[in-house]
Amino acid sequence: MKILIAEDDLVSRRVLQTTLVKWGHDVVVASDGDEALAALECADAPPLAILDWMMPGMDGVEVCRRARRSHSATPTYIILLTAKTEKEDVVAGLEAGADDYLTKPFVRAELHARIEVGARIIKLQKGLADRVEELNQALVERERAADSLRASESRYRHLVEHSQGLICTQDLAGTLLSVNPAVARLLGYQPHEMVGRSLCEFVAPSQRHLFNLYLERIRQHTTVSGLLHIVTKSGVERIWQYDNVRYEDAGQEPYMLGHAQDVTELKQAEAAMRDLSLTDELTGLYNLRGFLALAEQQLKAARRRGQAFSLIYADMDGLKHINDTYGHQEGSQAIKRLAELLRKSFREVDIIARIGGDEFTILVADTTPNTIEIPLARLQENLRHYNTQELHAYQLSLSVGAICVNLGDDSSIQDLMIKADQAMYENKKRNRQSSLLTGERGEHHFAQV
Repeated sequence: MKILIAEDDLVSRRVLQTTLVKWGHDVVVASDGDEALAALECADAPPLAILDWMMPGMDGVEVCRRARRSHSATPTYIILLTAKTEKEDVVAGLEAGADDYLTKPFVRAELHARIEVGARIIKLQKGLADRVEELNQALVERERAADSLRASESRYRHLVEHSQGLICTQDLAGTLLSVNPAVARLLGYQPHEMVGRSLCEFVAPSQRHLFNLYLERIRQHTTVSGLLHIVTKSGVERIWQYDNVRYEDAGQEPYMLGHAQDVTELKQAEAAMRDLSLTDELTGLYNLRGFLALAEQQLKAARRRGQAFSLIYADMDGLKHINDTYGHQEGSQAIKRLAELLRKSFREVDIIARIGGDEFTILVADTTPNTIEIPLARLQENLRHYNTQELHAYQLSLSVGAICVNLGDDSSIQDLMIKADQAMYENKKRNRQSSLLTGERGEHHFAQV
């Protein structure tokens, strides 16, 4: 992939360039903000850019802001490289249009992970852009069809009967007056099974409470558009993007002519793109970015309510042995099994994340040094049960560290994670047997902050 590096420090720029070239990327370099903006606005702009926050003249945030405002700039996935770690600075960078950020000094593994996420999102965006182009083309065809419908009744009937688009008419009470074969075919009905019934009967049960609002809109406006969640005869939910036009022919009751496109896959792709930046692809848990975003909110809420909370740092034991002995695919399966045991051991309100290859962290709300023992004991029991019941050539185990945070503590979530990590290693150092949760009864040590 072609990647732009904008960094005024020669040493940092060469380190980045050497690393990315070694990974097989085509690198373009810029030594200041003006060069970076020019590279982003050219016709063959790179799909991904790494911008240093502090540069002479125009800084990385301003470059990002101008690139997002420029009509000539090609959409680029932008990662800000910064030594700033305050939340306000990070938010300012994201609000300026950055997609991600990387703190200095960076770790190569984290740089690689950020670029991998960016590459996946770029791929999804390209797929969405292609789909949007298809929908735009379908919109042009639909407008041409609408002109033909108005020009001739015979052509209208012919088009409706043979169109692959989803066309129907309904009265202002929502009763279907006609459906074309494409609608009936997609939903698994015959046209006569739908005509005369309320459209509400075909709306997904979870969305039916909104149907009266839909009727109010078509009564008040000549044209309306939006999304409908429709259920097929077999019970599968589909999402339709509809555009309705009201007609009031002389001597007839007004009715709505509706044209729709099935956008189910498009909406699923959009949801996948949103989830991709917050969740770990292997386990489905939150990733580091998702954890930091949600934990920061939980932290503020807990302090506002005057509630104590705990932070757990856990490290999977023996992953290297599993990878070396049974292969990396089995190692990935072991990580997934451990993630499921964590889900089973903690509450839905607790925030569980995989923040590294074999590292996990859990924010447990409203807990004290006494009550945190409950989920830890449950985790210990679940591990014991798994290791004694499941037939595997190896056992799953965890090293853990837990800190219980006092109400007066104002540490950031990053600082608390460091303390929890230190608590885990202190447990290992104090007594390795007591820090290994393998299903055997052991003592847990807590750090108070």
